[in-house]
Formats: sequence, structure tokens, C-alpha cells
Amino acid sequence: MINYYYDNTNELKPYTHQLDANADTLPPDNALRTPPPEKHGFWPCCKNGEWVLIENNRGQTAYNIETKESVDVDYLGAIRDGFTLLEPFEFCMWDKKTKNWVLDESQKNTAIIQKNESIKNLLLATSNEKIAILQDIIDLDMCESNESDQLKKWKKYRILVIRVDTNQLDIEWPTKPE
Repeated sequence: MINYYYDNTNELKPYTHQLDANADTLPPDNALRTPPPEKHGFWPCCKNGEWVLIENNRGQTAYNIETKESVDVDYLGAIRDGFTLLEPFEFCMWDKKTKNWVLDESQKNTAIIQKNESIKNLLLATSNEKIAILQDIIDLDMCESNESDQLKKWKKYRILVIRVDTNQLDIEWPTKPE
């Protein structure tokens, strides 16, 4: 005979271990003689002297549906309210109706516009630097080759970059001068 033990200190009384038993004795208060059932994704717990299967997500990662922060599940039972096992993705929000992550177009578009602004600022900084150096060369009569033509090309490029509307989601950036 075998005693199948459960944790009496836990509200759900989950199965813990088994030990050989004496045939002529009763099982202890925290054990049953019937073996606990097995089912993937569930853990046996004692309820009213019987084994019941309780959802077991321990070891998995749950995500807060508001903040998208992850937590390790370390408890038996269903995933707590406000959390899901579904992993969020970039630019998503929780849809209460479908109980799923869905693409947040507004969040995505805002990020694209912010990226466009960063690209524009970088391109303008690069052109300003090139123009300043070329202008110095010309102002100090230190031209060695086609610096005057390069200056014009960089100034035209800078104007084209300035005119780019970063609120557009699909931008074709002007080509940098060589």
C-alpha cells in the first residue's frame, strides 16, 4: 500500500509526495490511499477526501494586460484576473472582447512618426556639418576640387530633408550627395 500525501498548510491541499504504507494502518490526515490522477496542465489536490485536478500554470510566464509586464507563475489555479499567458507583441493592446492582444495602430503610427523625426534630425545634423565644413573651405579659399558643387548639392539635400513631412508613415528619403 502507498500513502499519497498533500500539503495541509496550502488552501488547495496540493499533492506533494508518496511513501509506502503499512497495510494494517489508516493513512495520516494529510494522505489518501488512492493514487492522484495525472493530466497535463493540471495538478492533483485533495478536496473533501477526494483528488481533484486544479489548473497548473506554474513555471510559465503571465503578462499584465495593462502594463504588459511579465511575471513568473508560482501558484496553482487559474491565471489571476488582469493577467494572460498570451505574450504581448510590439504596438499591441489588450482587447477585452476577444481576450487577446491586438495591434494598436495609433501606438504604431506614433512610433513611426517619432522614428521619422529622429531620422530627419540625424540627416539634418549630418548635412549641417558637411555644409559648414564646405563653406569654411570656400570662405577661406582652400578649394582643392569640386567643393563648390558639393556645397550646392548638400544645401539642396538639406532643403529636401527639411521639406519631408514626418507625419507620413511611408517616407522616401532624399538621396545623400556623394
